[in-house]
Amino acid sequence: MNVVQSEKSLRSGVSRKLGTPGDWMTSDERRQVTSRSLSRGLMILGVHYVLYFATLIGALAPLPIWINVLSAVANGALIGLIFLIGHDTGHSSFVPGRNWNRWLTRLAFIPCIHSRSLWDTVHNRIHHSYANLKGYDYVWAPMSKAEYDASSRRRRALERFYRGPLGPLAYYAVEFWLKKLILPIAPEMRGEWKKHLPDTIFVLVVGFGMVALIGVVGHWLSPMRPLWLVMLIGWVLPYAVWNYLMALSIFLQHNHPKVPWFADKSEWSFYGGNIRGAAHVDLPMPFSFLRLFSWVMVHNAHHALPSIPIYNLPQAQKMLIEAYGDDIVRYKFTLGSYRAIFKACKLFDYEEKQWTDFEGRPTADPIDMRPSSERIEIVDMSGMANPTRRDGRGGLRVSNARRQMVQDEAAGRRSK
Repeated sequence: MNVVQSEKSLRSGVSRKLGTPGDWMTSDERRQVTSRSLSRGLMILGVHYVLYFATLIGALAPLPIWINVLSAVANGALIGLIFLIGHDTGHSSFVPGRNWNRWLTRLAFIPCIHSRSLWDTVHNRIHHSYANLKGYDYVWAPMSKAEYDASSRRRRALERFYRGPLGPLAYYAVEFWLKKLILPIAPEMRGEWKKHLPDTIFVLVVGFGMVALIGVVGHWLSPMRPLWLVMLIGWVLPYAVWNYLMALSIFLQHNHPKVPWFADKSEWSFYGGNIRGAAHVDLPMPFSFLRLFSWVMVHNAHHALPSIPIYNLPQAQKMLIEAYGDDIVRYKFTLGSYRAIFKACKLFDYEEKQWTDFEGRPTADPIDMRPSSERIEIVDMSGMANPTRRDGRGGLRVSNARRQMVQDEAAGRRSK
């Protein structure tokens, strides 16, 4: 069975719902994982904003420069953590109530200087509608060899830089923040520029007003320091740290030797784009201590059901793994995995479903798009040891039991 045929089989008959929430959780489980708490949400946001201002003061205060630099790095991480809250409120999944979520999104997007409505278009309406479908989803979308060869020398050099270990330093700021998330000037935004205007004004006045305030407070705290140094430590360095973490996170979530991309809408499916097209990244210390970072990197469940609050994603991801087993790409983030993924994921062969280097040489095996339940029959399990990995790979699958439970519940509802 070739890739196109297998993808079409996913959309035929009952398999059409493969990956959707009704295929891997019961209605009671769905209500449980999508439950939201206003008090918990406000507490999480409040704690992170206190830490943000504390690290900002540490970056600006008349302290030894190394303390200022460490505080600035921590402040950049806090910008990222607060952004994750805004990401959730942008999905209206963080607290109850649409208006609460909208205003909390604006508040959470002040440090990262993002327009709420522009983010809604770029992320919710484009990225989540057709995840990993090139031409629709442009977040870290890989070039094909033909596209790369047809590009200018400057564009090829830029792609080589972006897809190197230092690429995340510039990718998000250049390709998204400046072009798409402040002013409604990108082609996909211009037609609705009036709708975006209020949030654009808000981010220009409040967001950049915050940048100016950093300069004023920094000069007041450390009057002997030149303004350029105050701004370098108080805003440029934290913003660079945040940009790197943002670009790296979304790269790792959707680029991996086992994560597919699609060039043709007819071969894309919900299962292929949202279940197979995302990765579950286990973060080591100290990142695992930062709960919001570790929660957002269990990414498949978020794509399968964006209304799940970030603090309930681990619970939902566990159900997803029980349902689909090895179809969930999961790995532990290390320096070795970081280098290996950036080395392997340069270009993508959309016909073979295979990652290649810039010369078109395969760097990974072709991705078999059949669900693991269909692939399992060709695997010789005899002589295999019991699984020792915590995700249970290699052992008996529990997906059939979970999916049967969900199907039985649906059948019971229909018979009533």
